Amino acid sequence: MKPTLMATAAAVIALGATNAMAQSITPQHVDETARAAIEAFDIPGMAITVVTGDDIVFMHGYGVRDVRDPDTPVDTDTLLPFASISKAFTTTLIAMLVDEDKLDWDTPVREFIPEFEMSDPYITAEFSVRDLVTHRSGLPLGAGDLLVFPDAEPDVSDILAALRNIPPETSFRSEYAYDNLLYVIAGEVVSRIEGKPWAEVMEERIFTPLSMDSCEALPGAAAEAGNTVTQHSRAPGQSEAEPIDPRYILGDNTSPAGGISCSISDLSTWAQFWLNEGVAPSGERLISEDQAEELWTGVTPQNVSPLLEQLSRTHFSLYGLGWTLRDFNGQLLVGHSGGLLGASSYFGILPEEDLAVFVTSNVATYGSTALALQLLGDASAPEADSDWIGTLHGVYQRMQETAVNDSGSGERQDVPVEPVRDLVAYTGSYVDPWYGPVSIENRDGRLFIDMSRSEVLDAFLVPVAPDRFVARWPDRSLNADAYVDFVADEGRVTGMTMVPVSETTDFSFDFEDLQFTKQP
Repeated sequence: MKPTLMATAAAVIALGATNAMAQSITPQHVDETARAAIEAFDIPGMAITVVTGDDIVFMHGYGVRDVRDPDTPVDTDTLLPFASISKAFTTTLIAMLVDEDKLDWDTPVREFIPEFEMSDPYITAEFSVRDLVTHRSGLPLGAGDLLVFPDAEPDVSDILAALRNIPPETSFRSEYAYDNLLYVIAGEVVSRIEGKPWAEVMEERIFTPLSMDSCEALPGAAAEAGNTVTQHSRAPGQSEAEPIDPRYILGDNTSPAGGISCSISDLSTWAQFWLNEGVAPSGERLISEDQAEELWTGVTPQNVSPLLEQLSRTHFSLYGLGWTLRDFNGQLLVGHSGGLLGASSYFGILPEEDLAVFVTSNVATYGSTALALQLLGDASAPEADSDWIGTLHGVYQRMQETAVNDSGSGERQDVPVEPVRDLVAYTGSYVDPWYGPVSIENRDGRLFIDMSRSEVLDAFLVPVAPDRFVARWPDRSLNADAYVDFVADEGRVTGMTMVPVSETTDFSFDFEDLQFTKQP
């Protein structure tokens, strides 16, 4: 059913919900909690909606779209990117095709993409569409993400070429390890079946029937829209949020993994679509009950974080088809988080309470997750009085302190040492099987690394130990400095490996998976 909206004096859109539990989450409580999260995490701009299957309990935008212009308020029609929450949109498209008998979840990927290949022939033959979307490939965490982050824009062919050269870290289907590249391939499956780009299918099959008119499937289109946010970040230790380098906006080709942007108004519709088990506001069923249940069926076991154990009595967590499913204060919580360079979001559904919360923001912090889980916790166990905002803010602060020290600007300063060999021994071209070439140059008596695929991952190298250097990338907001370790055999440099300096570096900077060989 299509909700009717009524503006309050504070321009907050709110309707009384019929569900008793939802009524305990009053507009005033949501507004006060949202403002507490914004203050704690210093969020420039944020949008939130709380809905039931029939009503909008609360919907509002806070702050500004761009810190450089105070006259750019975030409103309920402002476009915000929500990163990996996009994955459920991609799996919903696949579910529609399954309903139409165009494929099955367990159909091998090679039936649709003959050139798809993993590093092992058996895995290649067995790899199914379900394997593309359940993070059980056996590849390492964030496998191949340096093809995408921070500023690379690979073609699908580049990703297919890389996948066959990324060695597994665990056996096939044995463990959970989050990835993005395989969701790009899932989008390519949709494209090849339908004979048109994934973004066009998204528009035709989801945005149009749900009247989600603000939504943009491609990050490039969202960035050019009039009422859209600027993504912001902070370097470790920096207090003011600053706009990100525009090159960090996710490339259009990788959008099936995390590139959709929508207004919070349209995300209210998306949330109600799921509370109504796949039925659009018009009454049209877009996916069958069987497929709605399939998408919310757990496949890959995940570790449960100590915070979930402590604050929501969570005992299990499973990844389904684009969704995470876990027990949360004795109830089922279906949801997903999303994070990009300069944006963060969280979408959580309590089906038994007919309640959903969607939060998006234009800065990369734990603020969106903290606010959403706070409200979901207040709804499912108000007596528990769990402090998600305070606890996650404490975690975030400790991570920032660690990041500052690891950045070389805190207590742990770089202490340059004399290289153990002449710099010319290190210079040359190095090639990794999946990433490709990287060059090491001698520039005025200092080593310089050029990561080739990225325009921003270029830096002078500081020698800090025998055959070990550190790359401090010029953009300090990336928090992704890397050690560069050269490998020598019989006195000759033959290769190079890399590893993040800080444990707080985002996993998508997967330097540790690189194994470079020096070219003759």
